[in-house]
This record gives sequence, C-alpha cells and structure tokens, in this order.
Amino acid sequence: MSRSTGGHPAIYPGCEPNRGEGTIVTSKLLALTLSGVAIAMVVLLPPAQGGWKGPEAQALFVNEANPKGYNYAPSVITENGQTDFWWCGQGKTDVIFHRSYNPETGFSPARIVFQPTPGSWNRHYVCDPSVIKGRFLNPADGQRYSYAMYYSGADNQPGNNNQTGLAFSNDKISWVDYPTPVIAPLNPAVAQGNYGTGQPATVNVDGRSSLYVFTTDLTGPQGISGFGDLYVRHTADGVHFEPPVRIPNVATDGTTINPNSDFGYDPSTGNVYVITGLPGRNCQQVACKDSTRNPDRETYQMGLFTMPMKVLLSGSPARWSPLGYLNSDVTGFYLNHSPGFQRDPSGTITPFLPNVTVFFSGGDPYPGTWRITSATQTSTSDRAPLKRSRGPGGHWVTTGYVAPGYTFEAHVGSLFLLPKPGTSKLMSCVAGADHFLSRDATCEGQTPLGQTGYLYDTHQPGSHAIFRCNAGGHDHFVSADAGCEGQSTEGVLGYALD
Repeated sequence: MSRSTGGHPAIYPGCEPNRGEGTIVTSKLLALTLSGVAIAMVVLLPPAQGGWKGPEAQALFVNEANPKGYNYAPSVITENGQTDFWWCGQGKTDVIFHRSYNPETGFSPARIVFQPTPGSWNRHYVCDPSVIKGRFLNPADGQRYSYAMYYSGADNQPGNNNQTGLAFSNDKISWVDYPTPVIAPLNPAVAQGNYGTGQPATVNVDGRSSLYVFTTDLTGPQGISGFGDLYVRHTADGVHFEPPVRIPNVATDGTTINPNSDFGYDPSTGNVYVITGLPGRNCQQVACKDSTRNPDRETYQMGLFTMPMKVLLSGSPARWSPLGYLNSDVTGFYLNHSPGFQRDPSGTITPFLPNVTVFFSGGDPYPGTWRITSATQTSTSDRAPLKRSRGPGGHWVTTGYVAPGYTFEAHVGSLFLLPKPGTSKLMSCVAGADHFLSRDATCEGQTPLGQTGYLYDTHQPGSHAIFRCNAGGHDHFVSADAGCEGQSTEGVLGYALD
C-alpha cells in the first residue's frame, strides 16, 4: 500500500447514535390531536448533547468486489440526492473503487474504476482519490469533461516517489487518465527514498476549473517552525498549477496537522476545514494489539479543525482552531484513519453544516479488516453526558461508544468536548475487558481509546467531583459518591459538569 506517510444526517442507518440507554432527565408536555381528541403525552428526552454520532463499530458497507481486501482514503460527494464513493482498495496492488448510494435503491455494486496503467508513471499504484465537479478541458485529447479526479500514483514496489495524477470523466465511473503527473515532488531526488507527494484534496471555487488542490509532500524543507508537510496550489484549468503555499500545521490546542488529511471549504464563512490523523499509539509505552509494530500501522484518532481560507493562503504560521476529536472511544474501532469529508460536488461542506460528516477507514491492525465507515459531528452543545453502563466485562464509563450487551446505569455528569481554561483531558482506556478512565495520556501503560472529554481540575460553579472506583480489583467505574458506593476508591478524577 502506498498511502502511509508516517446539517444533514448520515446517509445510512448505522450512523445513528446508540439510543438504548434509557436516558431520563427532562420531560415535555405535548398535546397531540388524534382523531379530533386531544391527548397529553409525556415525552422523555435525552440531555442536550454535542459531539460525534459514531458508527458503533459497524462498517458502512463490505466491498463485495474484494471482501478480504483493505479499504481506505474515501472521496465522497453528494449530488442530487445521490452519494458517490471512491476509495483506495486492494486489487493486484492499490486500485480505486467506486460505488454510489441512493436512498431509494440503496448501494450500487462496488467495482474497480481506476487502476495502474502498464508502462506508465503510475504502473504500480494508484490511490487516494479526490473527485471534484467542474468544467474541464483535457489538453491530451481535446475533450471536455464534468469531473476530475486527482490521485496518488507510483512506479515502484516500495511506493516511493509518489506523484499526483489526474483523470477525467463524464459519468464518474469511466475515467480517462492524463498521461503525465500534474504535481511532482518538490525535491525529486529526495522523493526517490521517501513517499514523495500525493494524498490530494480538492476544492472548486468558481464551478468551472479554478481549483485549490491540497497535497502531502515529504520532500520539502524540514524543521520550519509552524509548518509541516502539507501544501496547497491553485490551478485555473485543472492541469497547470501555480507555486505551492505551505500550510500551517499547529493548532491552538497544541496538536499538529499531519499528512493524510482531507480539506473542505465553507464559502458562506470563508473557512476551510481539515480532518487530520493525530499521533498513533506508541507501542513501547502502551499496550497494542500488534506488539510487533511500533507505532500501530495507522492511527486511532483524528482531529477536526478550521481556519479562514484567506489566512491559510497567506503563508503565515497561523494556528488552527479545534472543533472536535474522533477516536476509538467514539467509533468502537481499534484503528481510525485516512479520512474524507462528505462534500458537495464543488468540494464544499456548506450544504451539510452545522453537522460535519467524515468517512474513514475503521478496523484492526491487519489491513484486511479495514472498512469504510463514518461519523457525524453535531454542534448542539459544547458538552456530552458521561454515561455509566454495565455488561459482560463489568462497567464501562464514556461519553462515546458502548458495545452491545451493556445496560445503561446512570449519568455521572457531563464533560466538555473541547479543552477550556482550567480543564484537563480525561482518557478512555481499556485493559483486557476492563474499561477505565484516566488523566494519564498513556492510560497507565494500557490501551488508549482517546479522550472522552475534558473536566475541571478544581471545583467550579455548576460542577461536582467524580471518583474512580474499583469493584473486586478488576472492574473500574466512576461515581459521584466519594465512598464509591461501598467499593474501593482510587481517587478523584476531577470535576464534571452537573
């Protein structure tokens, strides 16, 4: 695989949140008129809740064209009620698959629509599609096309010296490859020994062929403060590009924007959004499923950030603003990586706001488990309830995913979804079947699932202490009772919102 570099509701039922917890915190009296008779009903509502509606450890679909192969790096556009998916998958090597989804007819069959060209510069791999609609003239054949697909391609088995290619289509299925790369590595000599450039993301700013194409390039100058290995270039015709602008890579929360990211644009505000992979598990410090690799083959957590496009294009070392974090605690998958936004044909996310839907690959360390899935971030609140459930593995306390077989017990407060002054990150962790929360970023040497939220370090108005408890020496849970409801107390975790 050549990829590795070191609002609207979700479109399918699996994206719906878990509603089996029986939450009862508020009631509303509704008067319904049924057959002319007024009936008073008490409707039980969950608390106001923001955050992610995750996939609950379920794939969006199985790639029946190669059920045992890997699937990642989706490009997704919704147009006239139909959503089209292109993604990198396993053929003889990396190839690009497609399928569409229509609410009335369901999914079309998965099929390979683009693959390496024998004897060409992309003869070993094609991957990382980014599809955009516009009006394009292909200089190679003189024909006009409605869709362009930018992709990563390589001519060698290790997958070094990737370059960014281009193909055209009028039906989103049959693609005409442009004969040469349109974006080459900044330093071709360095690219012979590393990834090169690729992983494109595309935005159309005029509905025709004026595009911004974002790429990874590992051959540029290193060690420049405030910048990493992401670049953006403008093209007026889709084929010929202006010089690159290096993209800032630091956020206000201290995290880093990394390669293998996707970008979306909101023209109504002028803001650009990025969904990026965050650092994976360090298997020398924490427990990993595959201890022979360090770190994990891919990451388990991603971050959503925003910045004004005008600032991004200025070349200044500006900082991204965090909007949310998507991780194993939310999704139920051990790995979560290679994301792509749900976008309209022009690459904008405006029609779907205030919700943001991200498609990505979820699975285990073995690539044959990687399946396309999705999660949707809602913005109804800046906090989420901390839920305590109990099941076959004991207790499970989280703001996110809980596996089937667990029964909701209680809310123990709420957590902020983003860091605020005077708060600390609360990690969701697992050791075998024992799920527990910790303020330690490495989960005390066990397996991190990601932050489940942020809580106050000291008591604040509208907050209360929560305690980490242990039942029988192997079943951790959280309680607002300092005595841990008669079980062992391991200390105060912090102060949750009432």
